[in-house]
Amino acid sequence: MSLVKLSLFLLFCVCCEAQLRKEAFMTVPNLIRAAGYPIEKHRVTTQDGYVLQMHRIPAGRRSARRTGDPGAKGKKAILIVHGLIGSSGDFVIMGPERSLAYLLADYGYDVWLGNLRGTVYSTHRNLTRSDPKFWEFSFHEHGKHDLPTMVDGVLNVTGLPKVMFVGYSMGTTSFFTMMALKPEYNDKVISFVALAPAVFMDNIRPLATLFMNLDFANIMRSQGTLSLDPQVLQRLIAALCNPRQPEYDLCTNVLFTLVGEDYEQNDVEMMPIYMHRIQPAAWRQLEHFAKIAITGVFQTWSGGLAIPGKPYNLTNVKVPVSLLYGENDQLTDKIQIMRLADQLKSTGTLEDVRPGCSWPKFNHLDFVFAKDVGTLFNKPLIKHIDTLYNKYGPE
Repeated sequence: MSLVKLSLFLLFCVCCEAQLRKEAFMTVPNLIRAAGYPIEKHRVTTQDGYVLQMHRIPAGRRSARRTGDPGAKGKKAILIVHGLIGSSGDFVIMGPERSLAYLLADYGYDVWLGNLRGTVYSTHRNLTRSDPKFWEFSFHEHGKHDLPTMVDGVLNVTGLPKVMFVGYSMGTTSFFTMMALKPEYNDKVISFVALAPAVFMDNIRPLATLFMNLDFANIMRSQGTLSLDPQVLQRLIAALCNPRQPEYDLCTNVLFTLVGEDYEQNDVEMMPIYMHRIQPAAWRQLEHFAKIAITGVFQTWSGGLAIPGKPYNLTNVKVPVSLLYGENDQLTDKIQIMRLADQLKSTGTLEDVRPGCSWPKFNHLDFVFAKDVGTLFNKPLIKHIDTLYNKYGPE
């Protein structure tokens, strides 16, 4: 690429960024503060040295209380964990009338938003992000270290005996991994609501096989690219994509092939914003998901694809579990979720399995980014969460 072409390309990227609304560049605490909600930042450190920032919305806009007041008694604490290339921002970016975190806070919940290792809200006591060892993790480490540390962090601050838990996509994978490895955490969770659970993924086996056969992750590592870099993705999006005209946009069409087509619930104004807020991902996360998809077994990464791992023991899950799926979710599809439901049913832990809503095109991204996610999904979801809390929560 010539210097002139490179300059034009960078100018194009800058112009695209200039057109984005300010929400694309704000930190999660600033987003929450700007929406009129109280916000607290809490840092927890995992046993293997990762420092994770959690974002707490302790009250709704109409019941804001003094910062620092733990408000333990009488509050209903809930922990929400994001999916791959996501962050705590996924649950506030759609605004107070639509986003789950705000609606829960207004409903009276003490809302805790987790950030897994690898996001911009994570560091390490000894490793920098330019150290390859920093990126040697998958959802196995999320389940073994990150989630237990977050749960303990919530309970330590609030003084409550248990917390309600909601996971989305990889957040569900991490939860089931935690329970398989550390079943003692059943005693610290009231109930688990799994949104688009990603445990069995046989349906994406062809894509996973292609990814592994191309050896894409190792090629990128050999070139010094230690993780899936959002800045590279953002430049590609700026150069190749036109999300404001999704019907004619190649990138949107490719995305919908992966997650399920839903132009009606695609918020054209918001799509450039959440594309800009994409988080880094470790290659090992993608490799581990690929291993599950190719083998059809929910198992550890261990020695890689060629060496069988140890299956995660789902019988260790003892808390009531609700599985909510999208009728048109092509990434975590209904058939695979019903397979998970059968396993949980056999141990008596399945509370519910059903579509997330009545919209037939509801896809994988709609759980957090649908245009009408507030009325279509989140408000009914909160009623279900409240029912679970009243049924299983502390008296």
